[in-house]
Amino acid sequence: MNRSTLKTISKVCLVFAVLWFLGIAILEVHYVFSVLREEAHLRHYHLLYMIYEEQIEGINFLLVIIFLVPGVFAWFMYVRFRQEH
Repeated sequence: MNRSTLKTISKVCLVFAVLWFLGIAILEVHYVFSVLREEAHLRHYHLLYMIYEEQIEGINFLLVIIFLVPGVFAWFMYVRFRQEH
């Protein structure tokens, strides 16, 4: 592959990775705000425990890990292809 192709691939992978991570962050912030809105009567440490219990101990944590894989792969491809050969 020539240099311009590698540069294009690295830019596409970088854009995909950033958009992917931004999408995951928006979904997680939306989830936290929905919990805060629904459980406004609870104290903060109860809210943090509830979020921990649902996210970390539940299936949502596995889904986040699964959703992180494409973003991490795209970031790895960006790092790999931006190097000159």
